[in-house]
Amino acid sequence: MSGGNSEAKRCVLCGSGIDARVRIPVCEPCDKSHTVVFELDPLAGYEDVVLNRLYLGRVKRIHDIGYFIALNDSVVGLLRRRDAKQEYSLNEEVVVRARRVNLNDGKLDLLPWEGERYTLIPLKKSLKLWKISDIGIEEVGQALRIRGIVAKVQRTSGPTIFTVYDESGAIECVAFAKGERAYPSIDVDSVVEVRGEVVFRLDRVQVEVKDMEKLYGAELTRVKAAIERAIEAKAEPAQVEPLVKSEVLEKLYPKLREVARELRRAVFTGVPIVLRHHGDADGFVAGVAIEQALLPLLREHSPDREAEWHLFRRSPSRAPFYEMEDVVRDLQYAHEDSRRFGQPMPLVVILDNGSTYEDIPAIRKFKIYGSKVIVVDHHYPGEVHDGRAEVDELVDIHVNPYLVGGDYSLTAGCLGVEIARLINPELSDKLRHLAGIACVADRVKGSEAEAYIALAEEKGYSVEDMERIAECVDFEAFYLRFMDGKTLIEDLLGLGRLDRQRMLLETIGREAEKAKEVQLRAVLANAKSAKLPNGIMLHTLDLELYSHKFTYPPPGKTTGLLHDAKAQENGEKRTVTLGYGPDFAILRATDDVAEEFKLNLNHLVAELAEELPGAGVTGGGHEVAGSIKFVAGYRRQVLEKLAEKIAKLRAE
Repeated sequence: MSGGNSEAKRCVLCGSGIDARVRIPVCEPCDKSHTVVFELDPLAGYEDVVLNRLYLGRVKRIHDIGYFIALNDSVVGLLRRRDAKQEYSLNEEVVVRARRVNLNDGKLDLLPWEGERYTLIPLKKSLKLWKISDIGIEEVGQALRIRGIVAKVQRTSGPTIFTVYDESGAIECVAFAKGERAYPSIDVDSVVEVRGEVVFRLDRVQVEVKDMEKLYGAELTRVKAAIERAIEAKAEPAQVEPLVKSEVLEKLYPKLREVARELRRAVFTGVPIVLRHHGDADGFVAGVAIEQALLPLLREHSPDREAEWHLFRRSPSRAPFYEMEDVVRDLQYAHEDSRRFGQPMPLVVILDNGSTYEDIPAIRKFKIYGSKVIVVDHHYPGEVHDGRAEVDELVDIHVNPYLVGGDYSLTAGCLGVEIARLINPELSDKLRHLAGIACVADRVKGSEAEAYIALAEEKGYSVEDMERIAECVDFEAFYLRFMDGKTLIEDLLGLGRLDRQRMLLETIGREAEKAKEVQLRAVLANAKSAKLPNGIMLHTLDLELYSHKFTYPPPGKTTGLLHDAKAQENGEKRTVTLGYGPDFAILRATDDVAEEFKLNLNHLVAELAEELPGAGVTGGGHEVAGSIKFVAGYRRQVLEKLAEKIAKLRAE
């Protein structure tokens, strides 16, 4: 079904209104005061030629009988030699008058015009304005016009492919040029009118461009505003309730809806999406959940059959923050895609990272190139004032439980699942068990974690199952490094074949357990323990000397293994474990140390940085789990100061 054509017809010379039934776009006074020569629209046929009007043509063929003059690629008329007043050469421009046209056999007789001064005006074929979503296989061969915004410009050695979207959808518009780039002034975000013919090429419907021009002034404003209103309505997230009851989640929900809205909007406007998540089980849950929600929308709404590869990229970060290595890779890929495929800079979404001061340099670098940046995290963001942290000065949307009075117990995986349900509510049941896995993986406690774990149990996953899944995801993440591990991780999380999930968990779980046992035997034999005056048991281990390097489990996981074993010996109470290397330290503590002694690793890092300015202390994480970096020459001073601070903690 085509759209209507209610636009008023106006004289192209003076702008005054003219009768819509008039076939030429010139009012009567202007027609009388000007010698008007028309340039025929590329889409026009013989039926669009107005008798006794002047047209600009080009000599296409020379024959004994006369000159065949092309008014466009499909309309050719004959100027007989007996009527010609001079000789013409091939490809010479000629102004001719339409004398007679026979629509039945497509014959057009022409007469020469001998004047010199004239006003050249394009004579466009009257075409109905179509909505992109109405253009289908039935319209192949039909001439039409569309108005929209350019989302992508892919200039190839052959045609240039413009992806154009309006309020209803998007379509590829293919433009051919002779000897130069097609429409070089039209780029991403241009508001255009495309006139062309519907074709079926490369297994999809496209518009072959015959004419394309930018819109300006009131027309640009009107078209862009209409599209923006429609996109905003389409991008509005579904009205779904959170999976669990939570005061903190309720406060965060408006921002979760904002994130979902921005992601849906990116899909409908052809903006690439870069998804960065921490490379552990919680981060993978957040990233995979949102990926699962977005890919069906990309397949449905993008005219690019490979949109899920061209317009979406998910990558894990090994560090517990968005580091320079990550941003350099992401920027390089974004710039390559921009040059190769004419894509705009991407929307960047950082999950289970992004809230801390360590994330700021990388985020600032991406912002220089005009990208929107969204952060969904549950790490301590530093001091919060009026619901804002330091990183809020840079990012477009920042979701973190700490900003509304919560803490790390509402994990990024939980938030990612809730965002995914807002983006694509049809996947709610498929994804509902993932948040429980994230809670078990990050060992968080609280009413939200219990509720999410209960939902996973309703789907048949025991806590032991979730622990095994989290362990296997961490094991694979260690070897995946910077790869997304798409199918493998999906299978482990129960989003693929369940029989394959069982086999993978058995196989990978066995390997992970074996690696942990070997590592644990070594660290237990070499860890040092001391009971501090405040009753805290402090366990330390030199990871450089007494653990296997460059294999699973890595230093953080190894410290966690030692901590679990020692905490169990101590009844899960008042236990702090410190693993250290030449220039780093990893801290783990039982929850009661945070609750009773108000231990917060982030505060310790800030104090150490101030007290030892030459040590280059950085780091952080959760209150009871995180890492510290420093220069190797200050290792002894940093570790001594850290142990001293732990010893000075007092129960409240």
